Amino acid sequence: MVSQHQTQAAGLSYAARRAKLREAVFGGKNPPDALLIVGAGNLFYLTGFTGSFGALLLTPDAERFLTGGIYATQAQGEVADMPIVVNPVLKEFGETVAETAQELGVRVLGVESSVSLAWLQGMRKPLRKAKLRLKPVGAPVEKLRRIKDANEIARLRAAAHIADATYEHIQRLFQPEIAEWDIAMEIDFYIRRQGAYPAFDTIAVSGERTALPHGKPTERRLQKGDFVTVDFGARLDGYCSDMTRTVVIGSASPEHRRLYTAVLDALNRAIEAIRPGVKGKLIDTLARQTIESHGLGDYFVHSLGHSVGIAVHDGAGLSFRDKKPLEAGMVLTVEPGVYVPGFGGVRLEQMVLVTPDGCELLTHAPVALRECGE
Repeated sequence: MVSQHQTQAAGLSYAARRAKLREAVFGGKNPPDALLIVGAGNLFYLTGFTGSFGALLLTPDAERFLTGGIYATQAQGEVADMPIVVNPVLKEFGETVAETAQELGVRVLGVESSVSLAWLQGMRKPLRKAKLRLKPVGAPVEKLRRIKDANEIARLRAAAHIADATYEHIQRLFQPEIAEWDIAMEIDFYIRRQGAYPAFDTIAVSGERTALPHGKPTERRLQKGDFVTVDFGARLDGYCSDMTRTVVIGSASPEHRRLYTAVLDALNRAIEAIRPGVKGKLIDTLARQTIESHGLGDYFVHSLGHSVGIAVHDGAGLSFRDKKPLEAGMVLTVEPGVYVPGFGGVRLEQMVLVTPDGCELLTHAPVALRECGE
């Protein structure tokens, strides 16, 4: 069993990641004097901090980690390679951030595009008092996170392995009179028994409800002739897996097979086409055209896939918006689906690692049509 706080893995250098970030932010034209990182995922990526409240202040040659008293001891254990500033209990956190920046000689403070309006409003007064000016810098950390290093890939493999094992574990539940809730709870329980956490709210839907791409489990009980779709993942040591499978309860009808064949065809063709240099939008188009060739194009209502890592949706991936070429080291989901109101739907999802000459499956649970509960 692996602890969720086992973040300082062998061979992982958070300092090296911060060095890359400094080069990206301070090496261009008109850089800010410092960069402030507040997003939890980005903080984890750059420092190993697993708490929910903190900030990282970087200048070209200095760094400070700021947090509140509730996380002071945790930060000292997880962020051991830089000075830590603990915000006093009766002081606004923004004041401590502004004062720390001022002490480092900062006048122009770079902020990520992901900061919220509420955060900006809360910082307005302390920044004005410290004579600091904010400068938007886009999403430089997210750009670094797109390409996974060897340590991240190892964690993603481990999380994907738990997803595979979970799917095998729940096969006994694919039978008539089992409730959707029971399947979802068993998925979550099994993942936790492996020392992980569910990466997101588990989906387990059946019958006509499989036409809901993000349907929530209910007390509905499985019946013969149902599609059943499960979509789940494990968060292990800070990294996520994401898997979807669809089965049939009893014998598959011709319509079951028509939908399933279309989605499986799109899945296989898309995976075969993934390699460095290919634009993500072209893979999405290929999957869409494949489903259209089966006469089901109107029922594919979402993008083909997304990046996965520290977050389940960890950035750009495989959609019509993704115009940049894929690169080796990216980890993506490939998840075509068709959803026919009044009948049901099919979604199949694999995790893949983009390699120098193609891609590698990280999830291995079977994708062939399964007829269960005979």
